[in-house]
Amino acid sequence: MTRWSTIETGTLGHPGATVIFASLTPGVFHTPAALRARVEDAARSASFPGTSRQWLDVLPAQLADDRLLIVSLGHDHEEDRWRSAGGYLVAAMRALDLASVRLPASTELGIGSDLASLLEGAMLHGFQLDQERRQPNPGVCDRRILVSGADTALVERATLRARAINRARAWVEQPANKLTPAIFAAEAEQALAAQGVVVHVLGRPELEQLGAHGLLAVAAGSQHDPRLLVAEWRGDANRPGWDAALVGKGVTFDGGGLNLKARPIIEKMKFDMAGAAAVLAALELAATRQCRANVVAVVPMTENTIDGKAYRPGDVISSLAGLTIEVINTDAEGRIILADAITYAIDHYDPTYLVDVATLTGLITGVLHEEYAAIYANDDTLADGLIRAGSDSHEELWRMPLSAKQDYLVESAIADVVNYGPSGYLGFAPGSPVAAAKFLERFASARRWAHIDIAGTAWASRRTSRSGPGATGFGASLLDRWLTSLEKD
Repeated sequence: MTRWSTIETGTLGHPGATVIFASLTPGVFHTPAALRARVEDAARSASFPGTSRQWLDVLPAQLADDRLLIVSLGHDHEEDRWRSAGGYLVAAMRALDLASVRLPASTELGIGSDLASLLEGAMLHGFQLDQERRQPNPGVCDRRILVSGADTALVERATLRARAINRARAWVEQPANKLTPAIFAAEAEQALAAQGVVVHVLGRPELEQLGAHGLLAVAAGSQHDPRLLVAEWRGDANRPGWDAALVGKGVTFDGGGLNLKARPIIEKMKFDMAGAAAVLAALELAATRQCRANVVAVVPMTENTIDGKAYRPGDVISSLAGLTIEVINTDAEGRIILADAITYAIDHYDPTYLVDVATLTGLITGVLHEEYAAIYANDDTLADGLIRAGSDSHEELWRMPLSAKQDYLVESAIADVVNYGPSGYLGFAPGSPVAAAKFLERFASARRWAHIDIAGTAWASRRTSRSGPGATGFGASLLDRWLTSLEKD
Protein backbone atom coordinates (compact mmCIF):
# COMPACT_ATOMS: atom_id res chain seq x y z
CA MET A 1 0.00 0.00 0.00
CA THR A 2 1.20 3.49 -0.83
CA ARG A 3 0.60 6.15 1.81
CA TRP A 4 1.23 9.85 2.03
CA SER A 5 -0.10 12.72 4.06
CA THR A 6 -3.62 13.77 3.13
CA ILE A 7 -4.85 17.33 2.81
CA GLU A 8 -8.46 18.09 3.72
CA THR A 9 -10.46 21.28 3.84
CA GLY A 10 -12.67 22.23 6.75
CA THR A 11 -12.39 21.12 10.36
CA LEU A 12 -12.67 17.47 11.40
CA GLY A 13 -12.64 17.29 15.16
CA HIS A 14 -10.00 19.13 17.18
CA PRO A 15 -6.66 19.19 15.35
CA GLY A 16 -3.47 18.32 17.14
CA ALA A 17 -2.01 21.80 16.66
CA THR A 18 -2.29 25.03 14.71
CA VAL A 19 0.76 25.46 12.48
CA ILE A 20 2.77 28.68 12.29
CA PHE A 21 5.82 29.28 10.08
CA ALA A 22 8.85 31.29 11.12
CA SER A 23 11.53 32.86 8.93
CA LEU A 24 15.12 33.58 9.91
CA THR A 25 14.44 37.15 8.85
CA PRO A 26 14.13 38.91 12.25
CA GLY A 27 10.59 39.13 13.53
CA VAL A 28 8.93 37.43 10.53
CA PHE A 29 6.20 34.97 11.52
CA HIS A 30 3.53 33.80 9.10
CA THR A 31 0.88 34.11 11.78
CA PRO A 32 -2.74 35.22 12.13
CA ALA A 33 -2.81 38.56 13.93
CA ALA A 34 -4.74 37.07 16.85
CA LEU A 35 -1.89 34.67 17.61
CA ARG A 36 1.10 36.86 16.80
CA ALA A 37 1.91 38.03 20.35
CA ARG A 38 1.66 34.50 21.73
CA VAL A 39 3.89 33.10 19.00
CA GLU A 40 6.53 35.79 19.48
CA ASP A 41 6.51 35.31 23.27
CA ALA A 42 6.84 31.53 22.94
CA ALA A 43 9.69 31.78 20.46
CA ARG A 44 11.50 34.33 22.63
CA SER A 45 11.03 32.29 25.81
CA ALA A 46 12.35 29.13 24.17
CA SER A 47 15.20 30.97 22.42
CA PHE A 48 13.89 29.42 19.20
CA PRO A 49 16.50 30.30 16.54
CA GLY A 50 14.28 29.52 13.56
CA THR A 51 16.97 27.70 11.63
CA SER A 52 16.02 25.09 9.04
CA ARG A 53 14.96 21.61 10.21
CA GLN A 54 13.68 22.90 13.54
CA TRP A 55 10.24 23.24 15.07
CA LEU A 56 8.82 24.37 18.38
CA ASP A 57 5.85 22.67 20.07
CA VAL A 58 3.96 25.21 22.17
CA LEU A 59 1.48 23.58 24.54
CA PRO A 60 -1.54 25.63 25.59
CA ALA A 61 -1.45 27.46 28.89
CA GLN A 62 -5.22 26.96 29.12
CA LEU A 63 -7.39 24.21 27.66
CA ALA A 64 -9.26 26.75 25.55
CA ASP A 65 -6.06 27.81 23.77
CA ASP A 66 -4.69 26.25 20.61
CA ARG A 67 -1.64 24.05 20.73
CA LEU A 68 0.86 25.73 18.41
CA LEU A 69 3.46 24.11 16.18
CA ILE A 70 6.03 26.63 14.94
CA VAL A 71 7.97 25.31 11.94
CA SER A 72 11.10 27.04 10.70
CA LEU A 73 11.39 28.23 7.11
CA GLY A 74 15.07 29.04 7.30
CA HIS A 75 16.46 31.85 5.17
CA ASP A 76 14.28 33.78 2.73
CA HIS A 77 16.75 33.11 -0.10
CA GLU A 78 16.73 29.32 0.28
CA GLU A 79 15.55 27.53 -2.86
CA ASP A 80 12.27 25.63 -2.84
CA ARG A 81 11.75 26.73 0.76
CA TRP A 82 8.00 26.18 0.89
CA ARG A 83 8.11 22.60 -0.37
CA SER A 84 10.94 21.98 2.04
CA ALA A 85 8.89 23.50 4.88
CA GLY A 86 6.09 21.08 4.04
CA GLY A 87 8.57 18.30 4.61
CA TYR A 88 9.65 19.69 7.97
CA LEU A 89 5.99 19.96 8.95
CA VAL A 90 5.51 16.24 8.26
CA ALA A 91 8.72 15.43 10.14
CA ALA A 92 7.46 17.38 13.15
CA MET A 93 4.12 15.59 13.03
CA ARG A 94 5.88 12.24 13.04
CA ALA A 95 8.25 13.19 15.84
CA LEU A 96 5.41 14.51 17.99
CA ASP A 97 3.01 11.74 16.89
CA LEU A 98 0.44 14.27 15.70
CA ALA A 99 -2.25 12.65 13.59
CA SER A 100 -3.57 16.00 12.37
CA VAL A 101 -2.78 19.70 12.32
CA ARG A 102 -4.59 22.81 11.11
CA LEU A 103 -3.25 25.52 8.85
CA PRO A 104 -4.69 29.03 9.00
CA ALA A 105 -5.95 30.36 5.67
CA SER A 106 -3.31 31.45 3.19
CA THR A 107 -4.53 35.04 3.56
CA GLU A 108 -4.04 34.84 7.34
CA LEU A 109 -0.55 33.42 6.88
CA GLY A 110 0.25 35.97 4.19
CA ILE A 111 1.76 33.35 1.86
CA GLY A 112 -0.72 33.36 -1.04
CA SER A 113 -0.13 30.71 -3.69
CA ASP A 114 2.97 29.44 -1.83
CA LEU A 115 0.47 27.40 0.16
CA ALA A 116 0.20 25.03 -2.83
CA SER A 117 3.96 24.41 -2.75
CA LEU A 118 3.83 23.89 1.01
CA LEU A 119 1.06 21.31 0.72
CA GLU A 120 2.75 19.60 -2.20
CA GLY A 121 5.93 19.33 -0.13
CA ALA A 122 3.99 17.82 2.77
CA MET A 123 2.47 15.16 0.53
CA LEU A 124 5.78 14.41 -1.16
CA HIS A 125 7.63 14.07 2.14
CA GLY A 126 4.73 12.17 3.66
CA PHE A 127 5.06 9.47 1.00
CA GLN A 128 5.61 5.93 2.25
CA LEU A 129 5.54 2.61 0.38
CA ASP A 130 4.22 -0.13 2.64
CA GLN A 131 4.39 -3.74 1.42
CA GLU A 132 1.64 -4.87 3.82
CA ARG A 133 3.92 -6.71 6.22
CA ARG A 134 2.35 -8.91 8.87
CA GLN A 135 3.38 -6.49 11.61
CA PRO A 136 2.51 -2.98 10.36
CA ASN A 137 5.36 -0.51 10.31
CA PRO A 138 4.65 1.97 13.14
CA GLY A 139 6.39 4.69 11.14
CA VAL A 140 3.84 4.40 8.35
CA CYS A 141 0.82 6.39 9.45
CA ASP A 142 -1.58 8.65 7.60
CA ARG A 143 -1.26 12.30 8.66
CA ARG A 144 -4.00 14.85 8.03
CA ILE A 145 -3.41 18.51 7.35
CA LEU A 146 -6.60 20.54 7.67
CA VAL A 147 -6.82 23.61 5.46
CA SER A 148 -9.31 26.45 5.23
CA GLY A 149 -12.12 25.96 2.74
CA ALA A 150 -11.13 29.28 1.20
CA ASP A 151 -7.99 27.55 -0.13
CA THR A 152 -9.76 24.69 -1.89
CA ALA A 153 -8.28 25.54 -5.30
CA LEU A 154 -4.73 25.51 -3.93
CA VAL A 155 -5.39 22.21 -2.18
CA GLU A 156 -6.66 20.63 -5.39
CA ARG A 157 -3.66 21.89 -7.33
CA ALA A 158 -1.19 20.52 -4.78
CA THR A 159 -3.00 17.20 -4.47
CA LEU A 160 -3.08 16.54 -8.22
CA ARG A 161 0.61 17.32 -8.56
CA ALA A 162 1.71 15.28 -5.54
CA ARG A 163 -0.48 12.34 -6.57
CA ALA A 164 1.18 12.05 -10.00
CA ILE A 165 4.72 12.42 -8.63
CA ASN A 166 4.12 10.03 -5.74
CA ARG A 167 2.65 7.49 -8.16
CA ALA A 168 5.90 7.68 -10.14
CA ARG A 169 7.93 7.25 -6.94
CA ALA A 170 5.83 4.25 -5.91
CA TRP A 171 6.50 2.61 -9.28
CA VAL A 172 10.24 3.18 -8.90
CA GLU A 173 10.34 1.72 -5.40
CA GLN A 174 8.05 -1.22 -6.19
CA PRO A 175 9.90 -4.57 -6.19
CA ALA A 176 10.33 -6.03 -9.66
CA ASN A 177 8.22 -9.09 -8.90
CA LYS A 178 5.32 -6.73 -8.16
CA LEU A 179 5.91 -4.46 -11.17
CA THR A 180 6.42 -6.56 -14.29
CA PRO A 181 6.14 -4.88 -17.69
CA ALA A 182 2.50 -6.03 -17.97
CA ILE A 183 1.57 -4.69 -14.53
CA PHE A 184 3.42 -1.43 -15.15
CA ALA A 185 1.62 -0.90 -18.45
CA ALA A 186 -1.79 -1.70 -16.96
CA GLU A 187 -1.33 0.66 -13.98
CA ALA A 188 -0.03 3.46 -16.19
CA GLU A 189 -2.92 3.03 -18.63
CA GLN A 190 -5.45 3.22 -15.80
CA ALA A 191 -3.90 6.34 -14.27
CA LEU A 192 -3.57 8.21 -17.58
CA ALA A 193 -6.93 7.20 -19.03
CA ALA A 194 -8.60 8.67 -15.93
CA GLN A 195 -7.22 12.06 -17.00
CA GLY A 196 -8.42 11.79 -20.60
CA VAL A 197 -5.15 10.51 -22.09
CA VAL A 198 -5.52 8.02 -24.96
CA VAL A 199 -3.35 4.97 -24.28
CA HIS A 200 -2.29 2.11 -26.56
CA VAL A 201 -0.29 -0.87 -25.29
CA LEU A 202 1.62 -3.07 -27.74
CA GLY A 203 2.48 -6.62 -26.66
CA ARG A 204 4.89 -9.18 -28.11
CA PRO A 205 2.80 -10.05 -31.21
CA GLU A 206 2.45 -6.38 -32.17
CA LEU A 207 6.15 -5.73 -31.52
CA GLU A 208 7.17 -8.69 -33.66
CA GLN A 209 4.93 -7.52 -36.49
CA LEU A 210 6.27 -3.99 -36.09
CA GLY A 211 9.89 -5.10 -36.21
CA ALA A 212 10.99 -3.76 -32.81
CA HIS A 213 13.89 -6.21 -32.71
CA GLY A 214 15.95 -4.18 -30.25
CA LEU A 215 13.28 -4.24 -27.54
CA LEU A 216 12.55 -7.91 -28.27
CA ALA A 217 16.24 -8.84 -28.04
CA VAL A 218 16.61 -7.25 -24.61
CA ALA A 219 13.42 -8.97 -23.43
CA ALA A 220 14.39 -12.39 -24.79
CA GLY A 221 15.89 -13.64 -21.53
CA SER A 222 12.86 -12.81 -19.37
CA GLN A 223 9.75 -14.87 -18.66
CA HIS A 224 7.79 -11.59 -18.75
CA ASP A 225 6.87 -10.31 -22.20
CA PRO A 226 7.75 -6.71 -23.07
CA ARG A 227 5.33 -3.88 -23.68
CA LEU A 228 5.45 -0.64 -25.61
CA LEU A 229 3.08 1.90 -24.08
CA VAL A 230 2.02 4.85 -26.22
CA ALA A 231 0.06 7.66 -24.51
CA GLU A 232 -1.41 10.58 -26.45
CA TRP A 233 -2.45 13.92 -24.99
CA ARG A 234 -3.86 16.28 -27.59
CA GLY A 235 -4.25 19.50 -25.64
CA ASP A 236 -5.01 21.50 -28.78
CA ALA A 237 -7.21 19.25 -30.91
CA ASN A 238 -7.77 21.97 -33.49
CA ARG A 239 -4.08 22.13 -34.34
CA PRO A 240 -2.47 19.34 -36.37
CA GLY A 241 0.82 17.71 -35.51
CA TRP A 242 2.64 16.86 -32.30
CA ASP A 243 4.71 19.36 -30.37
CA ALA A 244 6.75 16.86 -28.41
CA ALA A 245 7.41 13.18 -27.89
CA LEU A 246 8.63 12.07 -24.47
CA VAL A 247 10.43 8.72 -24.36
CA GLY A 248 11.21 6.99 -21.05
CA LYS A 249 13.34 3.94 -20.29
CA GLY A 250 11.15 1.32 -18.62
CA VAL A 251 13.44 -1.55 -17.56
CA THR A 252 11.49 -2.94 -14.61
CA PHE A 253 14.51 -5.00 -13.54
CA ASP A 254 18.02 -4.80 -14.95
CA GLY A 255 20.19 -7.74 -13.99
CA GLY A 256 22.68 -6.81 -16.71
CA GLY A 257 21.89 -9.82 -18.90
CA LEU A 258 24.92 -12.05 -19.51
CA ASN A 259 27.09 -9.13 -18.41
CA LEU A 260 25.65 -9.73 -14.97
CA LYS A 261 25.60 -6.85 -12.51
CA ALA A 262 27.32 -7.39 -9.17
CA ARG A 263 26.34 -6.55 -5.62
CA PRO A 264 25.61 -4.12 -4.09
CA ILE A 265 24.03 -2.49 -7.15
CA ILE A 266 21.99 -5.36 -8.58
CA GLU A 267 19.34 -5.34 -5.85
CA LYS A 268 18.66 -1.67 -6.59
CA MET A 269 17.91 -2.33 -10.24
CA LYS A 270 14.17 -2.26 -9.74
CA PHE A 271 14.67 1.49 -10.14
CA ASP A 272 15.79 1.24 -13.78
CA MET A 273 12.35 2.33 -14.99
CA ALA A 274 12.56 5.75 -13.31
CA GLY A 275 12.78 7.48 -16.70
CA ALA A 276 9.52 5.85 -17.76
CA ALA A 277 7.89 6.82 -14.47
CA ALA A 278 9.01 10.44 -14.89
CA VAL A 279 7.68 10.68 -18.44
CA LEU A 280 4.33 9.14 -17.49
CA ALA A 281 3.98 11.40 -14.46
CA ALA A 282 4.81 14.44 -16.58
CA LEU A 283 2.07 13.53 -19.03
CA GLU A 284 -0.37 13.04 -16.15
CA LEU A 285 0.57 16.46 -14.75
CA ALA A 286 0.08 18.04 -18.17
CA ALA A 287 -3.32 16.40 -18.58
CA THR A 288 -4.57 17.37 -15.12
CA ARG A 289 -3.89 21.04 -15.81
CA GLN A 290 -5.28 20.78 -19.38
CA CYS A 291 -1.97 21.60 -21.05
CA ARG A 292 -2.55 23.19 -24.47
CA ALA A 293 0.24 21.30 -26.22
CA ASN A 294 0.02 18.07 -28.22
CA VAL A 295 2.28 15.53 -26.53
CA VAL A 296 2.86 11.80 -26.89
CA ALA A 297 4.77 9.54 -24.49
CA VAL A 298 6.40 6.38 -25.82
CA VAL A 299 7.62 3.97 -23.14
CA PRO A 300 9.35 0.63 -23.78
CA MET A 301 8.92 -1.75 -20.84
CA THR A 302 10.95 -4.92 -20.29
CA GLU A 303 13.25 -6.84 -17.97
CA ASN A 304 16.93 -7.49 -18.75
CA THR A 305 17.63 -10.95 -17.34
CA ILE A 306 19.19 -14.28 -18.29
CA ASP A 307 18.09 -17.61 -19.70
CA GLY A 308 19.06 -19.72 -22.71
CA LYS A 309 17.30 -17.34 -25.07
CA ALA A 310 19.06 -14.20 -23.80
CA TYR A 311 20.99 -12.05 -26.24
CA ARG A 312 24.78 -12.29 -25.99
CA PRO A 313 27.85 -10.04 -26.07
CA GLY A 314 29.09 -10.13 -29.65
CA ASP A 315 25.63 -10.52 -31.21
CA VAL A 316 24.47 -8.26 -34.01
CA ILE A 317 20.79 -7.38 -33.77
CA SER A 318 18.48 -5.26 -35.86
CA SER A 319 16.39 -2.30 -34.73
CA LEU A 320 13.07 -0.74 -35.65
CA ALA A 321 14.98 1.94 -37.57
CA GLY A 322 16.68 -0.73 -39.70
CA LEU A 323 20.12 0.03 -38.27
CA THR A 324 22.12 -2.97 -37.08
CA ILE A 325 23.58 -2.91 -33.58
CA GLU A 326 26.72 -4.71 -32.44
CA VAL A 327 26.17 -5.76 -28.83
CA ILE A 328 29.40 -5.44 -26.87
CA ASN A 329 27.77 -5.39 -23.45
CA THR A 330 24.29 -6.69 -22.62
CA ASP A 331 24.17 -4.32 -19.65
CA ALA A 332 23.97 -1.40 -22.08
CA GLU A 333 20.40 -2.39 -22.84
CA GLY A 334 18.61 0.87 -22.05
CA ARG A 335 19.86 2.65 -25.15
CA ILE A 336 18.75 -0.30 -27.32
CA ILE A 337 15.12 -0.20 -26.18
CA LEU A 338 15.11 3.60 -26.28
CA ALA A 339 16.29 3.47 -29.89
CA ASP A 340 13.22 1.47 -30.92
CA ALA A 341 10.93 3.79 -28.94
CA ILE A 342 12.52 6.89 -30.47
CA THR A 343 12.06 5.42 -33.96
CA TYR A 344 8.42 4.64 -33.18
CA ALA A 345 7.82 8.22 -32.01
CA ILE A 346 9.39 9.66 -35.17
CA ASP A 347 7.66 7.30 -37.60
CA HIS A 348 4.18 7.56 -36.08
CA TYR A 349 4.06 11.13 -34.70
CA ASP A 350 6.72 13.25 -36.44
CA PRO A 351 7.18 15.43 -33.32
CA THR A 352 8.75 18.87 -33.36
CA TYR A 353 10.82 18.00 -30.29
CA LEU A 354 11.98 14.67 -28.93
CA VAL A 355 13.16 14.21 -25.33
CA ASP A 356 14.21 10.92 -23.77
CA VAL A 357 14.72 10.34 -20.04
CA ALA A 358 16.60 7.39 -18.60
CA THR A 359 18.66 6.02 -15.74
CA LEU A 360 21.21 5.23 -18.40
CA THR A 361 24.75 5.26 -17.04
CA GLY A 362 26.16 4.73 -13.58
CA LEU A 363 29.21 6.79 -14.47
CA ILE A 364 27.18 10.01 -14.60
CA THR A 365 26.67 9.72 -10.82
CA GLY A 366 30.42 10.06 -10.37
CA VAL A 367 30.34 13.31 -12.37
CA LEU A 368 27.15 15.07 -11.26
CA HIS A 369 26.22 13.01 -8.18
CA GLU A 370 22.64 13.52 -6.94
CA GLU A 371 22.33 17.27 -7.48
CA TYR A 372 22.15 17.47 -11.29
CA ALA A 373 20.96 15.30 -14.16
CA ALA A 374 22.97 15.35 -17.37
CA ILE A 375 21.50 16.71 -20.58
CA TYR A 376 22.87 16.07 -24.07
CA ALA A 377 21.20 17.82 -26.99
CA ASN A 378 21.61 18.54 -30.69
CA ASP A 379 19.64 21.80 -30.46
CA ASP A 380 20.61 24.78 -28.31
CA THR A 381 17.10 26.20 -28.03
CA LEU A 382 15.75 22.89 -26.79
CA ALA A 383 18.61 22.47 -24.33
CA ASP A 384 18.20 26.00 -23.00
CA GLY A 385 14.46 25.53 -22.55
CA LEU A 386 14.87 22.29 -20.62
CA ILE A 387 17.63 23.73 -18.44
CA ARG A 388 15.46 26.75 -17.66
CA ALA A 389 12.52 24.48 -16.81
CA GLY A 390 14.80 22.46 -14.55
CA SER A 391 15.89 25.58 -12.71
CA ASP A 392 12.31 26.79 -12.31
CA SER A 393 11.13 23.41 -10.99
CA HIS A 394 14.22 22.83 -8.81
CA GLU A 395 15.19 19.77 -10.87
CA GLU A 396 18.53 20.97 -12.14
CA LEU A 397 20.19 19.92 -15.42
CA TRP A 398 23.83 20.28 -16.44
CA ARG A 399 24.63 20.31 -20.15
CA MET A 400 27.34 17.93 -21.31
CA PRO A 401 29.30 18.15 -24.59
CA LEU A 402 28.02 16.37 -27.68
CA SER A 403 29.89 16.81 -30.96
CA ALA A 404 30.92 15.00 -34.12
CA LYS A 405 34.38 14.56 -32.58
CA GLN A 406 32.85 11.89 -30.37
CA ASP A 407 31.28 9.80 -33.17
CA TYR A 408 34.06 7.21 -32.92
CA LEU A 409 32.64 6.09 -29.57
CA VAL A 410 29.85 4.18 -31.29
CA GLU A 411 31.54 3.10 -34.53
CA SER A 412 31.43 -0.62 -35.28
CA ALA A 413 33.54 -2.64 -37.71
CA ILE A 414 30.70 -5.06 -38.46
CA ALA A 415 27.42 -3.16 -37.87
CA ASP A 416 25.92 0.29 -38.22
CA VAL A 417 26.47 1.16 -34.56
CA VAL A 418 27.92 -0.40 -31.42
CA ASN A 419 26.10 -0.25 -28.07
CA TYR A 420 29.21 0.27 -25.94
CA GLY A 421 32.23 2.56 -26.29
CA PRO A 422 35.77 1.30 -26.91
CA SER A 423 37.61 0.14 -23.77
CA GLY A 424 40.95 1.78 -24.39
CA TYR A 425 43.75 2.28 -21.89
CA LEU A 426 42.26 5.58 -20.73
CA GLY A 427 39.56 3.63 -18.93
CA PHE A 428 36.72 6.03 -19.81
CA ALA A 429 34.56 3.62 -21.78
CA PRO A 430 32.71 1.50 -19.17
CA GLY A 431 29.25 3.00 -18.90
CA SER A 432 30.34 6.13 -20.76
CA PRO A 433 27.49 8.66 -20.61
CA VAL A 434 28.56 10.36 -23.84
CA ALA A 435 28.80 7.03 -25.68
CA ALA A 436 25.21 6.34 -24.64
CA ALA A 437 24.15 9.76 -25.90
CA LYS A 438 26.01 9.31 -29.20
CA PHE A 439 24.27 5.95 -29.68
CA LEU A 440 20.83 7.55 -29.20
CA GLU A 441 21.77 10.45 -31.45
CA ARG A 442 22.13 7.99 -34.37
CA PHE A 443 18.42 7.23 -34.05
CA ALA A 444 17.18 10.75 -33.18
CA SER A 445 19.39 12.99 -35.31
CA ALA A 446 16.56 13.79 -37.72
CA ARG A 447 14.75 15.68 -34.93
CA ARG A 448 15.49 18.39 -32.39
CA TRP A 449 16.38 16.00 -29.61
CA ALA A 450 17.64 15.93 -26.04
CA HIS A 451 18.69 13.05 -23.80
CA ILE A 452 18.44 13.41 -20.01
CA ASP A 453 20.40 10.93 -17.89
CA ILE A 454 18.84 10.74 -14.41
CA ALA A 455 20.87 7.83 -13.02
CA GLY A 456 22.14 10.04 -10.19
CA THR A 457 18.97 11.99 -9.45
CA ALA A 458 16.26 9.33 -9.64
CA TRP A 459 17.14 7.99 -6.19
CA ALA A 460 18.20 10.11 -3.21
CA SER A 461 20.52 8.91 -0.47
CA ARG A 462 19.48 11.81 1.77
CA ARG A 463 16.71 14.33 2.28
CA THR A 464 16.09 16.91 -0.42
CA SER A 465 13.55 19.72 -0.59
CA ARG A 466 11.30 17.40 -2.61
CA SER A 467 11.64 14.01 -0.91
CA GLY A 468 13.30 11.88 1.72
CA PRO A 469 15.76 9.08 0.88
CA GLY A 470 14.50 6.84 -1.91
CA ALA A 471 12.79 7.48 -5.23
CA THR A 472 12.53 11.19 -6.06
CA GLY A 473 10.24 11.38 -9.09
CA PHE A 474 12.92 13.55 -10.73
CA GLY A 475 11.99 14.76 -14.19
CA ALA A 476 8.21 14.88 -13.87
CA SER A 477 7.99 18.51 -12.74
CA LEU A 478 10.80 19.54 -15.07
CA LEU A 479 9.10 18.12 -18.17
CA ASP A 480 5.70 19.47 -17.17
CA ARG A 481 7.20 22.94 -16.73
CA TRP A 482 8.92 22.66 -20.12
CA LEU A 483 5.67 21.64 -21.81
CA THR A 484 4.13 24.96 -20.76
CA SER A 485 6.58 26.68 -23.13
CA LEU A 486 5.08 24.72 -26.04
CA GLU A 487 1.53 25.90 -25.43
CA LYS A 488 0.12 28.14 -28.15
CA ASP A 489 -1.95 31.24 -27.39
